[in-house]
Amino acid sequence: MKNKLKDGFTLVELVVTAFIAVTLAGSIMYGIVSSHLSIRNVELREKAFQRLANRMEELKGQVALNNVLSPSSKNQRTCIEFNSIDDMMNDRESGSGCKNIGYLSHNIRNRPTESFNTQVYDIQASIKYQVKTRFNMMRIDSTINLNVTQLVVN
Repeated sequence: MKNKLKDGFTLVELVVTAFIAVTLAGSIMYGIVSSHLSIRNVELREKAFQRLANRMEELKGQVALNNVLSPSSKNQRTCIEFNSIDDMMNDRESGSGCKNIGYLSHNIRNRPTESFNTQVYDIQASIKYQVKTRFNMMRIDSTINLNVTQLVVN
């Protein structure tokens, strides 16, 4: 009996190995793209919440000074994320200065009280914006709501 020594790989072994390598690389790339998009949407949510919190502080200040400019507004366009710091400093919310747009709404309601020296206001504010899905195929509407009760002493 003769022993044969193999001096290489067969074509089938090479094709199977290449297929496994391509499948692993594709899975890793899909995971990287998916995690990048998830991180991006979390960053956008944080910026939208910060914009809404700032607006809520403005409304609370107006209520405290008894100088409410508008008791309610709906879908007021606002920029959540600017393209650059220069765009933000120059207040370029429309056109090419804004990367992501949101829509702010608020409602201020005076709650009746039995006291003559205090007033209670309920402030409701929300922001609507869109987040991207995988591979930018479509966008999904997202909303953040804040409700605050403001006590004003005369």
